[in-house]
Amino acid sequence: SNETAKGEPIFSKGLYHWIMFVIDFYSRVRSTLKMDIESFVILQVVVSHNLYELNKTGSKTYSEVEYEITNIRENNKNRKLTFASIAEVLQLPRETVRRKVIALSKKDILTFNTYGGIKLGPSYKTIYKEFVSQTILDLSSLIKKWEKSGALKTLLELDK
Repeated sequence: SNETAKGEPIFSKGLYHWIMFVIDFYSRVRSTLKMDIESFVILQVVVSHNLYELNKTGSKTYSEVEYEITNIRENNKNRKLTFASIAEVLQLPRETVRRKVIALSKKDILTFNTYGGIKLGPSYKTIYKEFVSQTILDLSSLIKKWEKSGALKTLLELDK
């Protein structure tokens, strides 16, 4: 049964599946991307900035996002990201952000200059095609496990 005698939904299986998802995700960041977690989170801030700018023209499908990400173009009308803005968002020292952005730019995952700010680099398209695709499959698997255990229903009803 997915509920206790008091009628409270079972929580432990959903939490277990979540923790396993996070551990696997972290392991894939380290092994597949060869990246520490702070560098990965900095990269995610740059990705989220790109998605924010992309969504200004309306929501996009997976294919449209993939096209935009893998065909990165200079767009000067977008607000630029700086070391300081990323440091503020993540509450990290600016020097840490600068050092990690430089390391990511050496791998062509990010690019930066004073005029355009910090942007996704040409090598990010490989990460998008491989890492993001696997993450979506893993997330789908997690949600299916949550649905089977009753955790998804519980999560969706938390505001009630």
